[in-house]
Amino acid sequence: MKRRLTYSFLLFAVVLFSCQPKEVVQENTGFPKLILQKAAVPALVDGIEKYPMLQTSFAQAKETADNGIEAGITVPFPKDPGGGYTHEKHKLNYIEMYNAGVVYQLTGDEKYAVFVRDMLNEYATLYPTLGIHPMKKNQSPGKLFWQGLNESVWLVYTIQAYDCIYEFLSAEEQANIEENLFKKVVEFFTVEDKYSFDRVHNHGTWAVAGVGMTGMVLGDSSLVQKALYSTKLDGSGGFLKQIDELFSPDGYYAEGPYYQRYALMPFIVFAQALDNNLPELKIFEYKNGLLPKAVTTVLQLTNADGKFYPINDAIKEKSWMTPELIFGTDIVYKLTGNNKLLNVAEYHGKVMLSAEGLAVAKAIAEDKTERFERVPMLISDGANGDKGGLALLRMGDSENQTSVLFKFASQGMGHGHFDRLGISLYNKGEEIIPDYGAARFLNVAAKEGGRYLPENKTWAKHTIAHNALVLNEQSHFAGKLKAAEENDPVLVFADLENPAVQIVSATDENCYDGASLNRTVAMLQAEGRTYVIDLYNVKNESSAMLDLPVYFNGQILSANFDYTRLNQYKVLGTDQGYQHLIVDATAQNLPATASLTWMQGNGFYTVSTLADANTECFITRLGANDPDYNLRHQMGMVFRFPKAKNKKLLTVYEMHGDYNPASEAVLNSEGSVKSLQLIEGDDEKVAILLQLKNEKTIQLLLDLKFADSVTNTVPVNGETLSWDKNYKVSIK
Repeated sequence: MKRRLTYSFLLFAVVLFSCQPKEVVQENTGFPKLILQKAAVPALVDGIEKYPMLQTSFAQAKETADNGIEAGITVPFPKDPGGGYTHEKHKLNYIEMYNAGVVYQLTGDEKYAVFVRDMLNEYATLYPTLGIHPMKKNQSPGKLFWQGLNESVWLVYTIQAYDCIYEFLSAEEQANIEENLFKKVVEFFTVEDKYSFDRVHNHGTWAVAGVGMTGMVLGDSSLVQKALYSTKLDGSGGFLKQIDELFSPDGYYAEGPYYQRYALMPFIVFAQALDNNLPELKIFEYKNGLLPKAVTTVLQLTNADGKFYPINDAIKEKSWMTPELIFGTDIVYKLTGNNKLLNVAEYHGKVMLSAEGLAVAKAIAEDKTERFERVPMLISDGANGDKGGLALLRMGDSENQTSVLFKFASQGMGHGHFDRLGISLYNKGEEIIPDYGAARFLNVAAKEGGRYLPENKTWAKHTIAHNALVLNEQSHFAGKLKAAEENDPVLVFADLENPAVQIVSATDENCYDGASLNRTVAMLQAEGRTYVIDLYNVKNESSAMLDLPVYFNGQILSANFDYTRLNQYKVLGTDQGYQHLIVDATAQNLPATASLTWMQGNGFYTVSTLADANTECFITRLGANDPDYNLRHQMGMVFRFPKAKNKKLLTVYEMHGDYNPASEAVLNSEGSVKSLQLIEGDDEKVAILLQLKNEKTIQLLLDLKFADSVTNTVPVNGETLSWDKNYKVSIK
């Protein structure tokens, strides 16, 4: 059975999407039409016999559908928050329906279509009776789920299931399901919760994707228009506005990689549905191919173990082994033919059951895979690329890679953290200097129904929870979202192309009144070790207490200073995250170069800091004022510089050595830095000297103004060191 679809869009007159209205008349070529298309089914059926990865993916889909059929249909009245029975059952239902619909198309076995039909009929009976979910606790609750976001996800999957069985249904069955289910759900999003629908946010992205895809299947062009341009049809919201504002020109999503991974599903799936049904929109070419670029960018925002860098509100365990990136990788491969994406697909071990997945499975079977490489790169933030960004400093190869994530990005909206100029350090797939991520146990009902925990606001968002400088125990922007969103850090200088050293410098002049923070991070390899040189340049109108936290995992081995373990329970502070830090040990009268070494996994790590007579060190662990044990175990240290005005803080991180548990052999377990020197010349010229125990010296000469000067000089130990341009590295 066929429908004739008429879509009216605002199309570009010269380039894509101009403001000149134009009727687009498209003859429907049958169902399914969204992602899996009717015309692709024969080739897919043939490909399942030929290509192992496609065969595996089909077998998994069939198993999911068969399990659903065997268990029988249950559509419970919604009552639970995330992680509760009804919440998880409605999630399982849409997954089973989606897979059953696809399997029906690929096998022709009507039992799968019957399963989807009967499930949809149950929902068509239930949904009109529902009010707002009883466990609502946010501004955008749903009806089936405690938050409307989950309802949007349900719609994105379920409309695809309906698309797959549409031609199996009678006209009466179609009418019942459409009138009593899909139109009711769409009304909820576009009328009752149009705030979320029109919002430029990942909640809005899922909503417009679900509604737009529903419009395509139902033949309602007005729904597709609303999905593209907002309920007002004026472009103030909707899919295009979200692409415009949520991504930088480099494909970075404002809320960070964890949420970029999640939001990519509706972005990339809706875009594919648009491309399949309205190719004249050229959605994948929009803004210089921004959506395909967003997929390749987020793949780069993973550590060597595939886990996303956990900045902002991020669940740390999440990796690129997710459905969102299976869809994203396959779709972008089909668009671009980038054979490095095949390597990512091999990690996934499965593909989409669509023309895109067929293309990937075929190319892998034909041995076209090229190695995916994580490379040093700068990634801009902001719609125009002018709101700071991220720097990825990387050295080494594959699983042995060392990387530094330097965050000088914008706030990241409500999911952002107050960690301007923060860093994280990774080595051989492990977090060495970690970021905490989010305080949340996603979908664990016993922990606030799977919602963000109170400690997300009292700890995880605050500056002291990150490896970033804190003044006077106050978070950046005093922890106020509005002020943070109005001001952004600035990239001062970057050079990631030099094989000898990678270096980045950025400044934030607004996170504290009367103070300017500049941080320069350089990574280099020498003497068989990797060093990260970290220099803060603090300019302050008045004296302040500076706290530099350094978090680490593993076991402390040694320190070159005496510390006192405390027998009494002591908390570092009273607010702004400090109330959650237990002080385990304290140290004063530190040596000029204070060093501490710890062991993590099979590696050894040393942090060395340039101290003065007033510097203190606190060895801390997380967990104070945490009555429900919501916070994870985390050790750290805080170097405190009391009464500092204009001051430069020098810290060096060193990765060294190896422990072989099989042979019990230990290699290079001690740090190599004997002493640090920071020598200041005129006009922000500095010399950083790492004097090693083997009598060699690593020199990093910097012009902190990065003025690209022809000649710079610093007097060092009776001689004048000179260099051209912005910096120079040497080993003597």
